[in-house]
Amino acid sequence: MSKIPLPGVVKRPLVLAWNEAHRLGWILRDLASALVHRRVERCSVCGERRLMLYRRRVIPPRLVELWGLSERQAEALARKESCDCSGCGSKLRARRLADVLLDLYPVAGRRADDLRSWARSPEAGDLRIAEINRIDGVHEALEDLARFHPSEYVSNVRPGTHVAGVRHESLMGLTYEDDRFDLVLTSETLEHVPDLAVALAEIRRVLVPGGRHVFTAPVSPDVARTFPRARVAGDGDGSVEDLAPPIKHPGGDVGYHVFTELGRDFPEVLERAGFQTEVRFGPVSDDDLAQVYVGRKPG
Repeated sequence: MSKIPLPGVVKRPLVLAWNEAHRLGWILRDLASALVHRRVERCSVCGERRLMLYRRRVIPPRLVELWGLSERQAEALARKESCDCSGCGSKLRARRLADVLLDLYPVAGRRADDLRSWARSPEAGDLRIAEINRIDGVHEALEDLARFHPSEYVSNVRPGTHVAGVRHESLMGLTYEDDRFDLVLTSETLEHVPDLAVALAEIRRVLVPGGRHVFTAPVSPDVARTFPRARVAGDGDGSVEDLAPPIKHPGGDVGYHVFTELGRDFPEVLERAGFQTEVRFGPVSDDDLAQVYVGRKPG
């Protein structure tokens, strides 16, 4: 049976309607799965008791094969990158990051119940916080703080400038002055910076003595020692030279290049970079890849 050609004025709304129906179908499926498996907990970001939506499909078979993941690792990574709060949408890694912030920064001597209520406290208002690349859920909870400084990386834009109202910063050379922040937040960012040592040095530089870098990063339990996967070629055109089979993480137009493979020695890497290091929700394992790292600048 031959296809009946449709004019664009008819086809476009039909495609949009189909895509929306498909999206709603997945949402209903996720909600039903959460109900059946009783995935209900209090969200450390929004404070609501909500269904947590596990989505195994965020790590499709092609990525499992490309990244060489075992099935246990694929499921653990899917939990890290989903288990979204059905209220605020925060992923597991964002909620764990929020949990650590609540532990580290009490309000009137006690742990706040959630990040949104914590952000309304005088203690939170006193902190100078830098967010290097948006952390969904955490960003929305903190964005009204007067001393909260969010930024995004935008390629081919001079650091320190604003694009569409958002400040551009690069961990290869932050434009902030020394000893500027009490707290720096990143999530799944360090592996995409061309030079990990430079990025860590920049974060340490802008932290006050005693300040902390609280972050998540993809550490592989199968890799003993951290190593470079790629580097920026020295010809000045910004091209990438692969030093190992290339890996890109989903995002952007063509994916985000992984420059550094983070191994089990990553806490030691942080210590050598001058941070007093803690690993929360650790150690990394095939069944749990959602650790939160705390690097404190001595002082």
